[in-house]
Amino acid sequence: MKYPLIFFCLLCCATTAAQAGWFFDDPPPPPPDLGPEYRAKISSLEEQISEQHATTNRWEVATGTLALGCVLLFVIGTALGAKTRQHHDATRRLGRSVPNTTATVPASANGAHHHLGEAGPPDRHSSLAA
Repeated sequence: MKYPLIFFCLLCCATTAAQAGWFFDDPPPPPPDLGPEYRAKISSLEEQISEQHATTNRWEVATGTLALGCVLLFVIGTALGAKTRQHHDATRRLGRSVPNTTATVPASANGAHHHLGEAGPPDRHSSLAA
């Protein structure tokens, strides 16, 4: 198994490197000069593209800033809503707005806690149990 690998390495070392484009005798001819009107048109198009690129960059910055602002406002609003809900639950006479059924109602056979339509704990008004 070693002999074919050795022969292959010797064969690769013995060959000369082929140069790309060896079939061309002389360099390719330069592109034709199409005149000053084409050069002026090309330069105006390049200026137009650079202006569009600058405008696009400004829009990217504006939309990125707007997106970050929206995410920040969402996080702040969520935190304020949760804090307000906790404060509201703590100050109500009737107890929590979401019943804490894990401590008062035993679980069913499958482990689920059912609280809809059942009588609630004693700190909740009877009309709110259903």
